[in-house]
Formats: sequence, C-alpha cells, structure tokens
Amino acid sequence: MTRIKELIEDFKLNPEILGREKKCVDLRIFRLYRWERFADKGLGVTEAEEVKQLQIKKYIQKRQCVGKEVNRTINNNIATLKVFFQYLVSEDFLE
Repeated sequence: MTRIKELIEDFKLNPEILGREKKCVDLRIFRLYRWERFADKGLGVTEAEEVKQLQIKKYIQKRQCVGKEVNRTINNNIATLKVFFQYLVSEDFLE
C-alpha cells in the first residue's frame, strides 16, 4: 500500500522535469493536497489503493456544498484527480 501524500510528491516530479510552468504545477498539487486532506480527515482514507468511486463523488459533493466554487473550478478539480489516477495506473502504482 502506498500513501497518497507520497504519490502526490512523485506525481509532482513529472511536470517539473518536463518544464511545465511552476504556477500550473503548483495549482495541480494544491488541488491534490486539498483532496488528500478531505480523504484523510473526512473519510479516513490515506492509501491510494483504498480510494473508491463513491469517495470521489463525496469530494465533489463537498466542493459543491462549500458554495464558493463555480462548476468550472469543480470540473478542474475532477480533471486533476483523473490525470493523477491515470498516472498512478500507468506507473503501476494501481491496477
């Protein structure tokens, strides 16, 4: 089992190595750490292998309930999570 925090740090290295804009990399990582805090504190999930589709839906619901984010922002959060999990699968962290 691999802790989500460790995987986020690993994920962060790729765009940095590819020379992506620091601002974009930082925003992605901010979104991922905000999701990680919700998963840990709100759901008790700390390992990537424990994440289920329902937990992602609960996060989306939580972001909607906050009421300070427009749909576009929420969609960007979802897109970041999707890219993160695709990365985990492609790097064989998840099956």
